[in-house]
Amino acid sequence: MKRFNLSITIILMSLLFTAGCNKSSTMDQEPLGQALHPERTHFFSTKIVPDRYLLEPITDIDLQAKSAILISAQNGDILFDKNSHESLGVASMSKIMSELLVLEAIEEGVMDWEDSVAISDYAYTISHQPGFASIKLEQDELYSVRELFHGMAITSANGATIALAEAVAGSEKEFVTLMNKKAEHLGLENTHFVNSTGLTNHDLQNYHSTGSVDDYNQMSASDLATLTKYIIDNYPDLLEVTNLTEFDVQGETFENSNWMLSGTTGNFVGIDVTYEGVDGLKTGFTSDAGYGFTGTVQIDDSRFISVVIGTDKIEDRFIETGKLYEAISKQLDKF
Repeated sequence: MKRFNLSITIILMSLLFTAGCNKSSTMDQEPLGQALHPERTHFFSTKIVPDRYLLEPITDIDLQAKSAILISAQNGDILFDKNSHESLGVASMSKIMSELLVLEAIEEGVMDWEDSVAISDYAYTISHQPGFASIKLEQDELYSVRELFHGMAITSANGATIALAEAVAGSEKEFVTLMNKKAEHLGLENTHFVNSTGLTNHDLQNYHSTGSVDDYNQMSASDLATLTKYIIDNYPDLLEVTNLTEFDVQGETFENSNWMLSGTTGNFVGIDVTYEGVDGLKTGFTSDAGYGFTGTVQIDDSRFISVVIGTDKIEDRFIETGKLYEAISKQLDKF
Protein backbone atom coordinates (compact mmCIF):
# COMPACT_ATOMS: atom_id res chain seq x y z
CA MET A 1 0.00 0.00 0.00
CA LYS A 2 2.85 2.31 0.82
CA ARG A 3 4.46 1.44 -2.52
CA PHE A 4 1.21 2.29 -4.32
CA ASN A 5 0.90 5.68 -2.55
CA LEU A 6 4.53 6.45 -3.34
CA SER A 7 4.00 5.61 -6.99
CA ILE A 8 0.95 7.86 -7.14
CA THR A 9 2.91 10.68 -5.55
CA ILE A 10 5.80 10.32 -8.00
CA ILE A 11 3.43 10.31 -10.99
CA LEU A 12 1.61 13.43 -9.76
CA MET A 13 4.87 15.30 -9.15
CA SER A 14 6.10 14.32 -12.63
CA LEU A 15 2.92 15.61 -14.25
CA LEU A 16 3.09 18.90 -12.36
CA PHE A 17 6.76 19.38 -13.29
CA THR A 18 6.07 18.68 -16.97
CA ALA A 19 3.14 21.09 -17.03
CA GLY A 20 5.25 23.79 -15.39
CA CYS A 21 8.03 23.35 -17.93
CA ASN A 22 5.60 23.53 -20.84
CA LYS A 23 3.99 26.68 -19.44
CA SER A 24 7.37 28.30 -18.96
CA SER A 25 8.42 27.39 -22.50
CA THR A 26 5.20 28.78 -23.96
CA MET A 27 5.52 32.05 -22.06
CA ASP A 28 9.11 32.44 -23.20
CA GLN A 29 8.05 32.12 -26.85
CA GLU A 30 5.08 34.50 -27.10
CA PRO A 31 2.11 35.79 -25.08
CA LEU A 32 -0.68 33.31 -24.67
CA GLY A 33 -3.22 35.60 -26.26
CA GLN A 34 -1.10 35.96 -29.38
CA ALA A 35 -0.50 32.22 -29.60
CA LEU A 36 -4.22 31.50 -29.57
CA HIS A 37 -5.35 34.55 -31.60
CA PRO A 38 -2.49 35.83 -33.81
CA GLU A 39 -4.94 38.12 -35.61
CA ARG A 40 -5.25 40.14 -32.38
CA THR A 41 -1.65 41.33 -32.40
CA HIS A 42 -2.85 44.78 -33.47
CA PHE A 43 -3.94 45.37 -29.88
CA PHE A 44 -0.27 45.50 -28.95
CA SER A 45 0.99 47.74 -31.78
CA THR A 46 0.33 51.13 -33.34
CA LYS A 47 -2.98 51.17 -35.17
CA ILE A 48 -2.55 51.14 -38.94
CA VAL A 49 -5.74 51.49 -40.93
CA PRO A 50 -5.80 49.14 -43.94
CA ASP A 51 -7.45 51.66 -46.25
CA ARG A 52 -8.29 49.31 -49.08
CA TYR A 53 -10.43 47.16 -46.79
CA LEU A 54 -12.07 49.78 -44.60
CA LEU A 55 -12.53 53.01 -46.52
CA GLU A 56 -15.40 53.37 -48.94
CA PRO A 57 -15.74 55.87 -51.81
CA ILE A 58 -17.35 59.18 -50.87
CA THR A 59 -20.61 59.55 -52.77
CA ASP A 60 -22.66 62.08 -50.80
CA ILE A 61 -20.75 65.29 -51.62
CA ASP A 62 -21.60 67.70 -54.41
CA LEU A 63 -18.22 69.37 -54.82
CA GLN A 64 -18.21 72.85 -56.38
CA ALA A 65 -15.31 72.40 -58.80
CA LYS A 66 -14.80 71.39 -62.41
CA SER A 67 -12.83 68.32 -61.40
CA ALA A 68 -11.58 66.66 -58.23
CA ILE A 69 -10.14 63.48 -56.79
CA LEU A 70 -9.17 62.06 -53.39
CA ILE A 71 -6.85 59.06 -53.12
CA SER A 72 -5.13 57.08 -50.40
CA ALA A 73 -1.41 57.87 -50.49
CA GLN A 74 -0.80 54.39 -49.09
CA ASN A 75 -2.19 52.36 -51.97
CA GLY A 76 -3.62 54.81 -54.53
CA ASP A 77 -7.23 53.77 -53.94
CA ILE A 78 -9.68 56.35 -55.31
CA LEU A 79 -12.01 57.59 -52.57
CA PHE A 80 -13.70 60.44 -54.47
CA ASP A 81 -13.92 61.17 -58.17
CA LYS A 82 -15.42 63.99 -60.17
CA ASN A 83 -14.37 64.23 -63.83
CA SER A 84 -10.90 63.18 -62.68
CA HIS A 85 -9.68 62.16 -66.14
CA GLU A 86 -10.65 65.40 -67.88
CA SER A 87 -7.62 67.38 -69.07
CA LEU A 88 -7.92 70.96 -67.79
CA GLY A 89 -5.79 74.01 -67.15
CA VAL A 90 -4.04 73.57 -63.81
CA ALA A 91 -1.96 76.75 -63.60
CA SER A 92 0.79 76.56 -60.97
CA MET A 93 -0.13 73.08 -59.82
CA SER A 94 1.96 72.01 -62.82
CA LYS A 95 4.98 73.27 -60.83
CA ILE A 96 4.87 69.92 -59.01
CA MET A 97 6.48 68.46 -62.14
CA SER A 98 9.05 71.26 -62.15
CA GLU A 99 9.82 70.48 -58.51
CA LEU A 100 10.27 66.80 -59.34
CA LEU A 101 12.75 67.51 -62.13
CA VAL A 102 14.79 69.83 -59.90
CA LEU A 103 14.86 67.24 -57.10
CA GLU A 104 16.01 64.59 -59.59
CA ALA A 105 18.72 66.92 -60.92
CA ILE A 106 20.01 67.45 -57.38
CA GLU A 107 19.95 63.71 -56.69
CA GLU A 108 21.86 63.04 -59.92
CA GLY A 109 24.50 65.66 -59.10
CA VAL A 110 23.53 68.05 -61.89
CA MET A 111 23.21 70.79 -59.28
CA ASP A 112 23.51 71.28 -55.55
CA TRP A 113 21.24 73.04 -53.06
CA GLU A 114 23.85 75.72 -52.44
CA ASP A 115 24.74 76.36 -56.09
CA SER A 116 24.26 79.96 -57.22
CA VAL A 117 21.87 80.65 -60.09
CA ALA A 118 22.07 83.71 -62.33
CA ILE A 119 18.83 85.43 -63.33
CA SER A 120 18.14 85.65 -67.07
CA ASP A 121 16.23 88.43 -68.80
CA TYR A 122 13.25 86.07 -69.04
CA ALA A 123 13.19 85.16 -65.33
CA TYR A 124 13.76 88.81 -64.40
CA THR A 125 10.92 90.08 -66.60
CA ILE A 126 8.34 87.60 -65.33
CA SER A 127 9.38 88.11 -61.71
CA HIS A 128 8.62 91.82 -62.08
CA GLN A 129 5.36 91.38 -63.99
CA PRO A 130 2.40 92.63 -61.89
CA GLY A 131 0.06 89.80 -61.00
CA PHE A 132 2.59 87.08 -61.77
CA ALA A 133 5.34 88.03 -59.35
CA SER A 134 5.54 86.86 -55.76
CA ILE A 135 9.32 87.30 -55.53
CA LYS A 136 11.07 90.03 -57.49
CA LEU A 137 14.41 88.68 -58.67
CA GLU A 138 17.34 91.00 -59.42
CA GLN A 139 20.01 90.38 -62.03
CA ASP A 140 22.79 91.83 -59.90
CA GLU A 141 22.07 89.20 -57.21
CA LEU A 142 22.89 85.49 -57.10
CA TYR A 143 20.29 83.17 -55.64
CA SER A 144 20.88 79.67 -54.31
CA VAL A 145 19.01 76.69 -55.70
CA ARG A 146 17.51 76.29 -52.23
CA GLU A 147 16.13 79.86 -52.18
CA LEU A 148 14.63 79.52 -55.63
CA PHE A 149 13.16 76.11 -54.86
CA HIS A 150 11.51 77.44 -51.71
CA GLY A 151 10.12 80.31 -53.76
CA MET A 152 8.72 77.92 -56.35
CA ALA A 153 7.27 75.38 -53.90
CA ILE A 154 5.97 77.68 -51.16
CA THR A 155 4.89 80.94 -52.74
CA SER A 156 4.62 79.72 -56.35
CA ALA A 157 7.22 82.18 -57.65
CA ASN A 158 7.18 82.11 -61.45
CA GLY A 159 10.51 83.83 -61.98
CA ALA A 160 12.20 81.43 -59.56
CA THR A 161 10.72 78.48 -61.45
CA ILE A 162 12.00 79.78 -64.78
CA ALA A 163 15.48 80.35 -63.33
CA LEU A 164 15.59 76.77 -62.02
CA ALA A 165 14.31 75.35 -65.31
CA GLU A 166 17.09 77.15 -67.17
CA ALA A 167 19.66 75.96 -64.63
CA VAL A 168 18.58 72.32 -65.02
CA ALA A 169 18.19 72.11 -68.80
CA GLY A 170 19.86 75.20 -70.27
CA SER A 171 16.58 76.69 -71.47
CA GLU A 172 12.92 76.49 -70.56
CA LYS A 173 12.20 74.89 -73.94
CA GLU A 174 14.48 71.96 -73.14
CA PHE A 175 13.07 71.78 -69.61
CA VAL A 176 9.51 71.52 -70.98
CA THR A 177 10.68 68.63 -73.16
CA LEU A 178 11.90 66.91 -69.99
CA MET A 179 8.56 67.64 -68.28
CA ASN A 180 6.60 65.97 -71.06
CA LYS A 181 8.97 63.00 -71.21
CA LYS A 182 8.60 62.48 -67.48
CA ALA A 183 4.82 62.71 -67.78
CA GLU A 184 4.91 60.00 -70.43
CA HIS A 185 7.20 57.87 -68.27
CA LEU A 186 4.79 58.13 -65.33
CA GLY A 187 1.80 57.27 -67.50
CA LEU A 188 0.14 60.68 -67.22
CA GLU A 189 -2.05 60.30 -70.28
CA ASN A 190 -4.05 63.52 -69.90
CA THR A 191 -1.10 65.86 -69.35
CA HIS A 192 0.72 68.28 -71.62
CA PHE A 193 3.13 71.06 -70.66
CA VAL A 194 4.09 74.17 -72.64
CA ASN A 195 6.06 76.00 -69.93
CA SER A 196 7.60 75.44 -66.51
CA THR A 197 5.33 77.74 -64.50
CA GLY A 198 1.71 77.08 -65.40
CA LEU A 199 1.08 80.58 -66.70
CA THR A 200 -0.78 80.92 -69.98
CA ASN A 201 1.75 81.51 -72.77
CA HIS A 202 0.31 84.94 -73.54
CA ASP A 203 1.36 85.99 -70.01
CA LEU A 204 5.03 85.24 -70.76
CA GLN A 205 5.75 88.50 -72.58
CA ASN A 206 6.73 86.82 -75.88
CA TYR A 207 9.20 84.52 -74.10
CA HIS A 208 7.12 81.38 -74.68
CA SER A 209 9.02 78.69 -76.59
CA THR A 210 6.54 75.81 -76.86
CA GLY A 211 3.04 75.87 -78.31
CA SER A 212 0.97 78.86 -79.37
CA VAL A 213 0.50 82.13 -77.52
CA ASP A 214 -2.85 80.94 -76.15
CA ASP A 215 -1.67 77.53 -74.93
CA TYR A 216 -1.32 76.59 -71.26
CA ASN A 217 -0.37 73.55 -69.20
CA GLN A 218 -3.09 70.93 -68.97
CA MET A 219 -3.45 67.99 -66.61
CA SER A 220 -6.23 65.86 -65.22
CA ALA A 221 -6.96 65.61 -61.51
CA SER A 222 -6.06 61.93 -61.68
CA ASP A 223 -2.68 62.71 -63.27
CA LEU A 224 -1.96 65.34 -60.63
CA ALA A 225 -2.75 62.85 -57.87
CA THR A 226 -0.50 60.25 -59.49
CA LEU A 227 2.33 62.77 -59.86
CA THR A 228 1.93 63.91 -56.26
CA LYS A 229 1.99 60.36 -54.93
CA TYR A 230 5.15 59.71 -56.93
CA ILE A 231 6.99 62.79 -55.70
CA ILE A 232 6.17 62.31 -52.01
CA ASP A 233 6.95 58.58 -52.23
CA ASN A 234 10.39 59.31 -53.70
CA TYR A 235 11.15 62.68 -52.07
CA PRO A 236 9.22 62.76 -48.77
CA ASP A 237 11.41 65.58 -47.46
CA LEU A 238 9.55 67.87 -49.87
CA LEU A 239 6.76 68.00 -47.29
CA GLU A 240 9.17 69.64 -44.83
CA VAL A 241 9.40 72.51 -47.33
CA THR A 242 5.73 72.76 -48.31
CA ASN A 243 4.74 72.65 -44.63
CA LEU A 244 6.53 75.95 -43.93
CA THR A 245 4.13 78.84 -43.41
CA GLU A 246 6.82 81.36 -44.43
CA PHE A 247 10.45 81.61 -45.53
CA ASP A 248 13.10 84.26 -46.22
CA VAL A 249 14.90 85.19 -49.43
CA GLN A 250 17.59 87.87 -49.37
CA GLY A 251 16.27 89.14 -46.03
CA GLU A 252 12.63 89.40 -47.17
CA THR A 253 9.88 87.18 -45.74
CA PHE A 254 7.33 85.47 -47.99
CA GLU A 255 4.17 83.61 -46.96
CA ASN A 256 2.87 80.24 -48.10
CA SER A 257 -0.03 80.38 -50.55
CA ASN A 258 -1.53 77.27 -48.91
CA TRP A 259 -4.07 78.63 -46.43
CA MET A 260 -4.94 75.18 -45.07
CA LEU A 261 -1.66 74.98 -43.12
CA SER A 262 -1.98 75.47 -39.37
CA GLY A 263 -0.50 78.83 -38.40
CA THR A 264 -0.69 80.33 -41.88
CA THR A 265 -0.90 84.12 -41.97
CA GLY A 266 -1.50 84.78 -45.66
CA ASN A 267 -5.27 84.33 -45.57
CA PHE A 268 -6.94 87.67 -46.40
CA VAL A 269 -10.61 86.66 -46.81
CA GLY A 270 -11.48 86.25 -43.13
CA ILE A 271 -12.64 82.62 -43.44
CA ASP A 272 -10.67 80.01 -41.50
CA VAL A 273 -9.85 77.18 -43.93
CA THR A 274 -7.01 75.58 -41.94
CA TYR A 275 -7.16 71.81 -41.45
CA GLU A 276 -5.09 69.84 -38.97
CA GLY A 277 -2.63 67.49 -40.65
CA VAL A 278 -2.28 69.38 -43.94
CA ASP A 279 1.39 69.67 -44.96
CA GLY A 280 1.29 70.41 -48.68
CA LEU A 281 1.30 70.77 -51.52
CA LYS A 282 0.56 73.28 -54.31
CA THR A 283 -1.91 76.00 -55.20
CA GLY A 284 -2.68 77.27 -58.68
CA PHE A 285 -4.54 80.09 -60.40
CA THR A 286 -4.90 81.73 -63.77
CA SER A 287 -7.96 83.35 -65.32
CA ASP A 288 -8.06 80.44 -67.78
CA ALA A 289 -7.78 77.66 -65.18
CA GLY A 290 -9.59 79.14 -62.21
CA TYR A 291 -8.47 78.34 -58.66
CA GLY A 292 -7.04 74.93 -57.82
CA PHE A 293 -5.29 73.11 -55.01
CA THR A 294 -3.39 69.85 -54.72
CA GLY A 295 -3.36 68.89 -51.06
CA THR A 296 -1.58 66.37 -48.85
CA VAL A 297 -2.90 65.57 -45.39
CA GLN A 298 -2.21 63.14 -42.56
CA ILE A 299 -5.40 62.07 -40.76
CA ASP A 300 -4.79 59.70 -37.85
CA ASP A 301 -2.42 57.05 -39.24
CA SER A 302 -3.40 57.53 -42.88
CA ARG A 303 -2.18 59.95 -45.55
CA PHE A 304 -4.36 61.25 -48.37
CA ILE A 305 -3.83 63.24 -51.56
CA SER A 306 -6.52 65.52 -52.95
CA VAL A 307 -6.85 67.57 -56.12
CA VAL A 308 -9.45 70.26 -56.74
CA ILE A 309 -9.46 72.03 -60.12
CA GLY A 310 -11.48 75.03 -61.26
CA THR A 311 -13.23 76.75 -58.36
CA ASP A 312 -14.55 80.27 -58.75
CA LYS A 313 -13.10 81.90 -55.62
CA ILE A 314 -9.69 81.75 -54.00
CA GLU A 315 -11.04 80.33 -50.75
CA ASP A 316 -13.32 77.78 -52.45
CA ARG A 317 -10.42 75.52 -53.45
CA PHE A 318 -9.64 75.08 -49.74
CA ILE A 319 -13.26 74.87 -48.58
CA GLU A 320 -14.03 72.10 -51.10
CA THR A 321 -10.83 70.27 -50.15
CA GLY A 322 -11.86 70.47 -46.51
CA LYS A 323 -15.15 68.77 -47.36
CA LEU A 324 -13.25 65.79 -48.74
CA TYR A 325 -11.00 65.57 -45.69
CA GLU A 326 -13.92 65.83 -43.29
CA ALA A 327 -15.82 63.08 -45.09
CA ILE A 328 -12.92 60.65 -44.95
CA SER A 329 -12.16 61.64 -41.36
CA LYS A 330 -15.69 60.59 -40.33
CA GLN A 331 -15.04 57.16 -41.80
CA LEU A 332 -11.77 56.85 -39.90
CA ASP A 333 -13.49 57.82 -36.65
CA LYS A 334 -15.44 54.56 -36.79
CA PHE A 335 -12.32 52.46 -36.29
